[in-house]
Amino acid sequence: MSAALAQRRLGTAFAASLAVHASLAAGVAGLVLGGKAGDEPKAAAVLVARLQSPSPVQAQPRPAPASEHPVERAPHRGAAPGAPLPAPYYHRTSELSERPAPLERIEPRFPEGAPETGRLKLRLYINERGLVDAVDITEAEPAGVFEEAAAEAFRAARFRPGYKDATPVKSQVALEVRFGEPPPYTKRPQ
Repeated sequence: MSAALAQRRLGTAFAASLAVHASLAAGVAGLVLGGKAGDEPKAAAVLVARLQSPSPVQAQPRPAPASEHPVERAPHRGAAPGAPLPAPYYHRTSELSERPAPLERIEPRFPEGAPETGRLKLRLYINERGLVDAVDITEAEPAGVFEEAAAEAFRAARFRPGYKDATPVKSQVALEVRFGEPPPYTKRPQ
């Protein structure tokens, strides 16, 4: 088969395909607009939008945060006053290719006057730089005794961030902290 014949056949096949797809699209559009198969085509409703630049928003002075680890996020420059911003997404460990890891040992202080043992379950929210953005204590036994010491120690901790496909990402880690108990025995490989 010559090159000219092949080009002609390709052009014909393309034109036929275009015609078939256009007729199918018109039929589907008619059905979407409320028609039935076999009805005359209706004129499609047209949506017209006009884009405008947002009006400038005056920045409101905010009081300084009470702690060096604020929970509130600063408003986005283009956000309307009072408009909530989407919360940042912290990946669960099951979504990560590499889990976050502490860069050094984390040892919360033992509070004065506390019982001999205690247990906390907490969730750490770690940013892509390895800093702890928030500590959420989900369970405490006994309640009100060890929470502050654990939160203080973990807020100050530094981590290797979690990675998703070789990119550092925000992540969350759930852990249990036991006070007054020896660390669980782990057998090391020989």
